[in-house]
Amino acid sequence: MKGWIFSRTKASREKNGPSDPIQFVSCQFNGSKCVNQRAKINQCLFKSHDSFVDKEYDDSIEELKTAYAATHDILGSPCASCAQLFRTRITQSMEQIHGELHRMTTGFFRWDCYKPSYEVANTMINEFRKNA
Repeated sequence: MKGWIFSRTKASREKNGPSDPIQFVSCQFNGSKCVNQRAKINQCLFKSHDSFVDKEYDDSIEELKTAYAATHDILGSPCASCAQLFRTRITQSMEQIHGELHRMTTGFFRWDCYKPSYEVANTMINEFRKNA
């Protein structure tokens, strides 16, 4: 993961203001080859995080799915390794959602209304891992 800073988690904890979830740090092309894709991925990650905070899990999952699909538009060497890094970051976000939904849908005080979202998140994680 060298060369990229995943700053959304840090920014949300410290409340330093908005910043891109995936920031450009170094690249032999100065980030010029993936600027549009990176902007789309970051936008989806922002929307996903906001939906997650608002407990709109289906919307959050859908945004991550869109972001994951956008990583496949980044082609060529060495850009493919950055695309894989983006996919890893998106998969980690999906795992966070999945974990929260798991906690909410199991146990004595479970909320069955979140069960469909949990199943969708589970399916998406498996699909992401299969395509990785």
